[in-house]
Amino acid sequence: MCLWTNTNHIARLTKMQQILNALGKRLRDLRAEQGYSQEAFADHCGLHRTAMSLLERGKRTPSLRTLLSVSQGFGISLSELLKDVDKEMTRKHR
Repeated sequence: MCLWTNTNHIARLTKMQQILNALGKRLRDLRAEQGYSQEAFADHCGLHRTAMSLLERGKRTPSLRTLLSVSQGFGISLSELLKDVDKEMTRKHR
């Protein structure tokens, strides 16, 4: 069986995309709550605006370093940044 047609592999990729989408929504919501534009917040965190856009749209998997930069930019802990991301994912995709 080819790796790319393995149903279990496809299911894992789909779940990963759901997590990235839920994380992106969390980032957008927090940024909006704090009144930042995407460009201003990216600059505040030391990221490029394009990188922030990709994260918010679930198009890039963030490194731990990037997640720490973002959480510090929001003034919250990493655990607070990730709070309920898994619940948002399961709620949205039932």
